[in-house]
Amino acid sequence: MSTNNTIKIFPAMDCLRQSWNYVNANQKVFGLFSFVNFLLLSLGFKLLGGMGSIWFVFWCVGYYWFTCFFFRFYFGRKPYFLSKKVVDSLVPSTKILFLTLALATLLAYLPFLPLFLGLPVDVLDEYTFSFIQQYVDENNVYDLGIQVVLLFMTPLIFYRPMFAWISSVIGRSGSLRNAWRKTKGNYWRFWLVALFCNAVAVVVNVVDGWLGNTNWGELVLGAFLIMFGNVYMAKSFDFFFLEVDTE
Repeated sequence: MSTNNTIKIFPAMDCLRQSWNYVNANQKVFGLFSFVNFLLLSLGFKLLGGMGSIWFVFWCVGYYWFTCFFFRFYFGRKPYFLSKKVVDSLVPSTKILFLTLALATLLAYLPFLPLFLGLPVDVLDEYTFSFIQQYVDENNVYDLGIQVVLLFMTPLIFYRPMFAWISSVIGRSGSLRNAWRKTKGNYWRFWLVALFCNAVAVVVNVVDGWLGNTNWGELVLGAFLIMFGNVYMAKSFDFFFLEVDTE
């Protein structure tokens, strides 16, 4: 529903129901996408060794194209695969990546900032031992803090900008400003979605632990959940942007 002419209140649970209905109505297609997703994830994180391999860069390009293919298929934008719009979508996706990496880098190096402020040696020694060694190096307290901050920033640096990326992929405006304008007033609803996604990720990790930490459990469940998440993003996009579709 809309609270006024400009603000639309995001129906998070209704989009979840619509996403599940889409999966049920398109089981073969969704199953095929999930299976291909599983093969790609296995290739990238098992055979190629993940981010530690130089080949992973080329894998990321292929996986990016696969994701674009899914959204073009969902919205019926032919050609699904060979399209200049996929290249055009690199503009908003690069902005999203920059925002995320910039924030993560800032948070990661923030504890070391006092070391460059010219404080007295005894103060720096105390700071190094009492904070950096105890809370950054020897345990995960600071890492947990970073994850919490990123969780609260997710609606701003990922969820809402993703609408601009989807719009660009399907051949429409990739303006981040337009995406922010159409989704304003929904921060906490997007935050709850992000919180739910994090909780699901924890559950998947626990299940994989029960299976012996082989990562195969994460790959199988992750392949399905990632594709379901893509459907959810598509349904969310429908809610905010469908009425302006002129194609």
